[in-house]
Amino acid sequence: MKVHNNCYYVLLVLILFIAGCKKLVETDPPVNKLVTATVFANDNTAIAAQLAIYAQMQAFPWNIEAYTALSSDELVNYSSNQTGIDLYSNNLNAINDGSALFWAPIYKYIYQENAIIENTKASGGITPNAKKLLLGEAEFLRAYLYFYLVNLYGDAPLVTTTNYKINSVMARTPKAQVYAQIIADLTDAQGKLSPTFLDQTDTSTTVDRVRPTSWAASALLARVYLYTGQYDSASIAASNVINNTSLFGLPALSSVFLKNSLEAIWQIMPPSTQLYTYDANYFILTKPPSSSTIINNGCGISTQLLNAFEAGDQRKTTWINNYKNGATTWYYPYKYKDNGLSTGFSTIREYTMVLRLAEQYLIRAEARAQKNDLVDAISDVNVIRKRTGLAALSTTLTQAQVLSAITHERQVELFTEAQRWLDLKRTNTVDAIMSVVTLQKGGTWNTNQQLYPLQVSDILTGTNLIQNPGY
Repeated sequence: MKVHNNCYYVLLVLILFIAGCKKLVETDPPVNKLVTATVFANDNTAIAAQLAIYAQMQAFPWNIEAYTALSSDELVNYSSNQTGIDLYSNNLNAINDGSALFWAPIYKYIYQENAIIENTKASGGITPNAKKLLLGEAEFLRAYLYFYLVNLYGDAPLVTTTNYKINSVMARTPKAQVYAQIIADLTDAQGKLSPTFLDQTDTSTTVDRVRPTSWAASALLARVYLYTGQYDSASIAASNVINNTSLFGLPALSSVFLKNSLEAIWQIMPPSTQLYTYDANYFILTKPPSSSTIINNGCGISTQLLNAFEAGDQRKTTWINNYKNGATTWYYPYKYKDNGLSTGFSTIREYTMVLRLAEQYLIRAEARAQKNDLVDAISDVNVIRKRTGLAALSTTLTQAQVLSAITHERQVELFTEAQRWLDLKRTNTVDAIMSVVTLQKGGTWNTNQQLYPLQVSDILTGTNLIQNPGY
């Protein structure tokens, strides 16, 4: 599936189409009607409009991964970039860091998905099947974006239209209400999205796993249900994906992050101009970590994470590598191995993983453990442990021990995948762990730092927006 070549024209057309999504509180009036009519006149241009949003989002997963990993206990910072320093020391401030984080970018993408939804519904030129798929895809993306918004910032304005007059004065919506919208979007998307991976025509299947399917909606629903304490629903949603053995499985550790991996539920393709993912390009060290003013190549695996692996855990040797210079050794994430400086390959071999099967096993394990179904929970954990070369957990563990084992498995399985920081917060362990870790990182922990600051310009111009406490 060649997404990039089909997006260039529409990316140019969308310059005007997305002009009104710069910031939540600075949304311009509706854009040129002729441009909108052109984009949504037929299936091809409407689909390309959605694909163009993926093209814009290609660095988004890495940004979430790197920033939250610096905030938590996964990475150590070597960069002189001020945002990197503030993230690592848990000393963010709204003036210096607010504009460098995610509030405005996420709302830009949400605005675009709202525009896709509105204009797709209103279009008379898009065929019914393409319209259904586009609406499902936009609802899925909107839910995905809101998931990170509420987990990084807490309560957030629930913007579901492109009406600039309404959006510009919206107050923050309670987190529970945002989650309700996320669940509604994903539930609706389940019924609209394709059960197979489609190419840019929305009519032919493809081996590329870069378009969300109904399984992606189920996978994200499983995560959301877990986060909201709806354990039965989380288990059912995860099982829905796990049981589809014809489409998903657990390959060898070395194959997990390859493009179109059997484990991939949803991936994002790198830009057409590079043969590598952002993760590999930014995490892999080919020289001593940089002290430059950018975060790229300026971080490594923390001692806390390195010491979390059990002896014999093959994830430590397969997904972590090191760079040595004299007597000094730096460890870095090595889930993605093609960093743009490698030789011997001429095609893209890796896509950025956004949703994968191992997480579904761990979601179901935790949901089952919370319901005291310990035997089945342990069985799910052991599926993951078997692939890593570790011994199976005993079936005699208590509920507390099983939950602790799942927390451990999530830490060493999902590191630098934007999971750990959120796990610490949702399990109410962030204060206990980060009060110790932040001291080791040279900072002082304040519980307010578990939420990121809103962008100052939004606070100043948004009459009903209130900053997070402590900023």
